[in-house]
Amino acid sequence: MPPNGRVCDRCIRPHCSRCSEVGYSCTYSRERRKPGPPRGTRPKTRVASVIGSDSTHLHARDTNHDGSPATMSLHIHSPPQNPLFQGDFHSGQFMVDLEGLGPNFSQCAPRATLTVEPPRFPGYQLNAAQEKEVLLRFFDDIHSAIPLFQKDEFFKLYDEGMICYNLVTTLNAVTAKILGPISFWQSENVDLCINSLLTATAYENDSASSRTSLDQFRQECLLAYYDFHQFPGAPAWMRISRLTRKAYAMGLNQIENPDLCIAYDVELATEEEIENWRYAWWCVYSLDSYSNMSLGTPFIVDIESINTALIRRSFSDDHVPMIPKLFLPDDVDELWRTAQEVVLNPCEREFNIYLLTTMMLRHAGNILRLKATQKQAQKKTALLKNALASFRLALPPRYLNPTRNALAAESGIDHHIRLSNILHLHMSRLIISLPHDIAANEAEWSDCWQQSLEACQDIVLVVEQWDNQFSSRVDPAICLIVFIALWVINLHRRCISDMTSPLLTSLIQAETILLLFLEQFSRMWSLPRILIQLFKNSPTERALKHTDVDRLVHQIKMPFHPKTIQRTCAINFTNPCPVEQFEMIANPADIWPQYPGPGFFYHYSA
Repeated sequence: MPPNGRVCDRCIRPHCSRCSEVGYSCTYSRERRKPGPPRGTRPKTRVASVIGSDSTHLHARDTNHDGSPATMSLHIHSPPQNPLFQGDFHSGQFMVDLEGLGPNFSQCAPRATLTVEPPRFPGYQLNAAQEKEVLLRFFDDIHSAIPLFQKDEFFKLYDEGMICYNLVTTLNAVTAKILGPISFWQSENVDLCINSLLTATAYENDSASSRTSLDQFRQECLLAYYDFHQFPGAPAWMRISRLTRKAYAMGLNQIENPDLCIAYDVELATEEEIENWRYAWWCVYSLDSYSNMSLGTPFIVDIESINTALIRRSFSDDHVPMIPKLFLPDDVDELWRTAQEVVLNPCEREFNIYLLTTMMLRHAGNILRLKATQKQAQKKTALLKNALASFRLALPPRYLNPTRNALAAESGIDHHIRLSNILHLHMSRLIISLPHDIAANEAEWSDCWQQSLEACQDIVLVVEQWDNQFSSRVDPAICLIVFIALWVINLHRRCISDMTSPLLTSLIQAETILLLFLEQFSRMWSLPRILIQLFKNSPTERALKHTDVDRLVHQIKMPFHPKTIQRTCAINFTNPCPVEQFEMIANPADIWPQYPGPGFFYHYSA
């Protein structure tokens, strides 16, 4: 019997039959050890049987994602001098020391190399050097838009072959699609690869009981991010919905409560691993926010259900600093207190402020949805207006100034994340100030209408500071904000009857700037292309009266709501404005399967 309940060093079990079978004596060290392999160890490929002592090869067949066979072969080598397992997961070469498995097994073959060809997605044929080059471009030009990794940690694990193959494939395919073309990867192969990834993961792991690794969850986040911005519509929206519910099933909204979170083992997980899961959760929070904002539908994530701390480790830090945890408040009127605490913490200040401004924008989206459903929202609007004023005053001095703070050595990427946060606040103010019911109080209506113009002009000032070299490094969902501002400015311009008014010239210039901003993003993403087409196929020149504006604002819906698509696409569909790299398709049901009316819609063709 083992002393004091200790487990055998060889088998990690209290009662060791394996040692007695091969004639070894159990040994027990003073150090307590937990059952199972060491943390971070990958499961080793099992060899089912050895045909005989003269066998020199063992072949196995499996099927890749493209239907081609994956091969496995066992080759004999000289006696071992290295540990039991060595390998390069990228090349698929694995070394198994059979002698380490016991004298009976080593008599059959003293040394074996297990060669496993990893599963391949169609169109993915990058070698190791090309693969790493594309990964480096992802971290340089895309990662800050969807921060899921710590760069040094990622490449350390990648070099050791410890990163999931499907995740690596997804990273490279998404990077090639956003930043392409790439000289060593043909566009048709990139399309084939990304389409196979989207198809293969459309309904994978939907079971709430299925265990999802961190790498698998990151892959799903990346594909949901790409799918929504490249193919906005019902399928992408449903992908994000399923991902959000999976996050809830795993308890990612309760990371600080191990009794409710199954994503990590509380006894084995390091704080760095738990912080990685926090990044994944806040990615889901962002996806849920702008996907439902764009459709005008209720959010899945309930703010009051969140018991996951804000981010404490920056992208460049190796370890989580020992600083107090901060949380999103349940009530929007307490958001300013959290903002003050975030400002005092230098670690990922801009990203945490981004999460706070997103919460503000979510509340504004709820108000817009209530107005669209003819429900009274005056009390909620007044509460949000006061909360927004308090939040703006809690920010650092000059934070709302859209110019880069060169004297404080503000980096370009920090500046553009800050610009995104400012856009969130201006959009919230724009939604709050949209007028409603001119017949009830015309003077109040006029005041709100003027405030909406002021908010739009502030959005234009932010866009004027935009540097397009950072467009791939921020979330393209900000194009939805610019689209709404463009629509409201157009309404203001059409209300001006005096053709010599200086305001008219200013508004024409503002429309041009906002359209150019959308066109910059349209070179990478389909979402802004569709927004441009929706705007150009709407009546944008007919003169309006305030009563007309009141009716239009009363009917306002977000751009990807099916009714918006129906109303806009039914106008002038026989002579659509051309957009580069779009092709006409007759049926908008390709984006909304239940789309009821005639019209046009455009599908991006790579």
